[in-house]
Amino acid sequence: MNADPTVDSPAPAPAARLAAASQPPLLDVRDFSLEFRTRSGTVRAIEQVSLQLRKGEIVGLVGESGSGKSVLSYAMLGISDAAARVTGGSATFGGIDLLKADEGTLADLRGREISMIFQSPRTALNPIRPVGRQIEDVLRRHAVHVKGSEGGDLGRAMHERAIQALREVAIADPERRAQAYPFELSGGMCQRVMIAIALACRPSLLIADEPTTGLDVTTQAAVMDLITALARERQMATLFITHDLALAADYCDRIVVMHAGQAVEAAPTRTLFAQARHPYTARLMSSTPGPETVLASLEPVPGNLPDLRRTDLPACRFAERCERASARCRSERPPLLTDADGHATACWHPLGSVRLVEEAAHG
Repeated sequence: MNADPTVDSPAPAPAARLAAASQPPLLDVRDFSLEFRTRSGTVRAIEQVSLQLRKGEIVGLVGESGSGKSVLSYAMLGISDAAARVTGGSATFGGIDLLKADEGTLADLRGREISMIFQSPRTALNPIRPVGRQIEDVLRRHAVHVKGSEGGDLGRAMHERAIQALREVAIADPERRAQAYPFELSGGMCQRVMIAIALACRPSLLIADEPTTGLDVTTQAAVMDLITALARERQMATLFITHDLALAADYCDRIVVMHAGQAVEAAPTRTLFAQARHPYTARLMSSTPGPETVLASLEPVPGNLPDLRRTDLPACRFAERCERASARCRSERPPLLTDADGHATACWHPLGSVRLVEEAAHG
C-alpha cells in the first residue's frame, strides 16, 4: 500500500467527492459521547465525536486499536454491549434519530438500509448453515422484492438472488459455493460472502469494520477493490474502519483520525497527507510503512493509549504522548475547527503555519 497518496496513488474519485459535499449528510453524528459502566470504573469510551457521511462518499475512520472506532459504529446501530450508555450528542440517518429509535425501527434499518461487514467473517457467519442460505435469510428478513417471485416460487427466486449476490462479489462457480459451509471456504472467500450478505438488500450505508483483518496483502487489496467498486457503482455511503492509515489513504475520499475516543483531525485524503496538522496524525504517518519504506526509518507513536477509566484524564487525551503539549492541553479540550478547505483539527498547537481562532484569542 502507498502511504503517501500525494505521490503516485490515484485520486479517490474527486468528482464524486465534490458532488457529495453539496448534499446533506446521510449519516450525521454530532458531539456523540458514550461510556461503559464496569466493576473497575466508568470507561469514557467516546467523547464528543462528530462525523458526517454523504451518499457516494467513502470515509476512513482511522486510529490505533482501542481508540473507539468500532464502539462508535456499534452504538449507532444499537448493538452495543449492555453496559454501554450514551451520555450525549445525536446520531441521525436519513432523518431518523438512531439514538431514540425503538428496537423495531433499528432492526428494520440494520441489513436493509445500513449494513456492516464485521472484522472476523468466520465468527460472523453461521458455521452450520450453507452460505447461500445465509444470504436468503437476510432477503427474507427484510421482505426484499425479488424479480420473478410474483405468483411463482418465492424460495427459488430467493435462491437465485443469493447466487447473483455471490456472483456480484466475484465468487467463482457461485451455484456450487452457495451450498458450501464457512469452514469449506478460505478466509478471503468468507469475507466475500460477508460482503454479499451485507449488500444483498442494496443498503444506502455500508460500515466496513476492519474488513481485511487476517488476510494476506494480495487478498486485502482484492477485498478493498471489490468494496470500493461496488460502493462507487451503487453510490453507497461507506464508512471504512481501520487502524491501517496507508490502506485508508488508498481507498478513502476523506479520513477522520481518532485517538482514545476523541476525533482529533478530519480532512480530504490528499489534504491530510499533504499537511497533517495534529501531532498524533503525523506520528501515525511516521509509523506507517509504505512500499519503499526502510523499516529502520519507522518511528512508533510514543507511549500508550491512556486508561479511559481514569478520573484525571487530560482534556486532550494525546497530551501525555505529545511533545508539543502545554498546560492548556491538559486543562482545556481543543474544539474540532474546520477551515475553508474542509480540514478540521482539534489541537491548541497544530503543526505547520495554521493557527486556530481560539489559540490566537488566547495568545
